[in-house]
Amino acid sequence: MVTKQGFSQSDTARQVARFQRHLSESGYVSQSGTEGVFDLNGRYCDGTVFSGLWPNPQSPYILTGLPEVPGQAPNTNPPRTWRLRQDEAVVLIGTTPPPEEYFGFDLTRVKGSLHTGPVVWTSVGDPVNNKTVRTTGATPYSRPFALVITGNRRTEEEVNRMLAASGLGNGTNNMTIPPAMYRLGLGESSDQFLVGIRTIVAKPGFEKALDDYRAAPPLQVFRVRPRGHSEDQTKPVYRPNPLPVPRLRVSGTGATELNLNPTLQQLRQRIIDAHPGYKAQDIVVRRGFEESNPGLQENLLTNPPITGVAALSNDADDPISRNFRLPDGSFVVAYGTNHVATRQASYSSIAMYAGPKAAVSLAAQNNRELRGSARDFIADRPNADKFYAWTYSRAGDAGPTGPHVTELPSAGTDFCAQYGTDRPVDMTTIRAVARAYMQPRTLTRPALSSLLLDRLLVFTPR
Repeated sequence: MVTKQGFSQSDTARQVARFQRHLSESGYVSQSGTEGVFDLNGRYCDGTVFSGLWPNPQSPYILTGLPEVPGQAPNTNPPRTWRLRQDEAVVLIGTTPPPEEYFGFDLTRVKGSLHTGPVVWTSVGDPVNNKTVRTTGATPYSRPFALVITGNRRTEEEVNRMLAASGLGNGTNNMTIPPAMYRLGLGESSDQFLVGIRTIVAKPGFEKALDDYRAAPPLQVFRVRPRGHSEDQTKPVYRPNPLPVPRLRVSGTGATELNLNPTLQQLRQRIIDAHPGYKAQDIVVRRGFEESNPGLQENLLTNPPITGVAALSNDADDPISRNFRLPDGSFVVAYGTNHVATRQASYSSIAMYAGPKAAVSLAAQNNRELRGSARDFIADRPNADKFYAWTYSRAGDAGPTGPHVTELPSAGTDFCAQYGTDRPVDMTTIRAVARAYMQPRTLTRPALSSLLLDRLLVFTPR
């Protein structure tokens, strides 16, 4: 059974100790890394990153930090991005998150400086998620597991054997950095990578367990490599033995939400009719990012407000609105299908961001919170619960009120003051991002063509 307390770091201490012993006996060297939440809003305000890059405020990202190999070319974004010798592996051992709507372990490649931008940020294969992860138990939640990242077949096989001998054989997951697409190595021209963990919406009763997991991730990470006779640790010991590009999970089942379009249009009109004292402006979200593999080949830059390519293989390309102005006295109603209710996703949300370049997150509502909100306008429709309508307001008491209204900070708010800095954010400029994670049947992102695109109505006083 999975308890609300789940497993802790100490529960995998025996496997970690065995693994470290096997590493030493097998002639491997290891270096320990770190795991911790990386708050992109806060990191923008303290100057660490050039933009918040539209983070999901409902999923604080847990990032892996790794030390450098002595003598290697310095990493661009230490310790979060790292180079990998062609016969090295990154090994993460610990327990999976507690029961929740979605978790995913994402391996990405980052080209460029997160401090100065721009970046090319691509997914390296599919995430390991709560429907595909291998653990030592019958459940994917709160169970011991291991994750191995490498591009070398011999290294992968040897590390897998060591993990099996440590008691993690049934819970070992492999993620490949394919040398056919990426440049492994420790020199200036080699690629740099990042591992992030998304944890989203705890199941009822597991909210504290998820908070505890994020506060102190029960994970240990190591970079491991075969020990050579040379003092120069940047030189590979094993000959190249490249792993192939993994097969990708295919998005889309052929089923769509498009038959719901007549109700969507009726919902739009009723939202407009409910606010006669305001002028309404339509905004439709559009595909925000190129897919990772084409984006990698095209070297597409993400440089807000330009979206380019990003690490979004678990999402429907993050449909995103254009930038729009939302002055004090106005409000915006986001509406559309609840993609979880239509069985196109396991988690969906709508989020608001400020600043054309800062792109820091202000507010978000997920599929659970959005449930039933469209009844404010289309309660007479039998499929009303497949839709949502949520208001983000700067109109105060003069504007909409009620349980499905979120008050946004005023346009004059000093956003970074909450972090103790004065870095500027243009709060008047707003952008929306719609998310849809993991189609339940395909276990990867929904096909964008299967979704009715989320929409916005911006209301300003007449």
